Amino acid sequence: MILFDLDGTLWDTINATYQATLNITLHRKDVNKISKKTVKTGMGLTFSENAKHYMPTLEKERREEILNHINKETMKLLNSGKTKFYVGMKKTIKKLSQKYALGIVTNNNDEYAKTFLETSKLTKYFKDYIGAASYNITKGEAIKLILERNKQAKGYYVGDTQKDLEAANEAQVIFIHAQYGIDKNLVTKYKIKKIIFLPLLLNKIEREK
Repeated sequence: MILFDLDGTLWDTINATYQATLNITLHRKDVNKISKKTVKTGMGLTFSENAKHYMPTLEKERREEILNHINKETMKLLNSGKTKFYVGMKKTIKKLSQKYALGIVTNNNDEYAKTFLETSKLTKYFKDYIGAASYNITKGEAIKLILERNKQAKGYYVGDTQKDLEAANEAQVIFIHAQYGIDKNLVTKYKIKKIIFLPLLLNKIEREK
């Protein structure tokens, strides 16, 4: 089963998320301006980690309350079409679905994954998805769970950050680095510069076995 991270792997939501932070925090006196760089480097963090990353000077309860508002605004923007899919992503997913079971594992919630599927019109090509935040589990645990409930003995995880690599290692699946995403220089055996190269790499990996 091939499992995908979302942000930095299947779509780029930096602009939408940044716009959401501006919409929610611009006129709040208790929140320092959140830069686009901060938004970018926060991609892939858990909810609590991201709240602290965005608003380190605020109390935990307050910053998480504000991040909830930011996330709701982000979802509204994404559902209204403020999405950016990587070139060739849809074609690649359709091609891979002919040979593999596909799934999504994100640190965000189930609703976020569902929004991707609906806005990309790719729902029928994915067998399952998990938003780790909806289950209060780690991304590594989410990878294990989705494999178990789909009765898959092995899997691949395609992601773009160090945390994605760590999650794959925790779940003991093969990690494929999406170098076009957030983290460009991870130390990994398998990597792709564009998502369109994924089918070729998977064929190569299978020939090695």
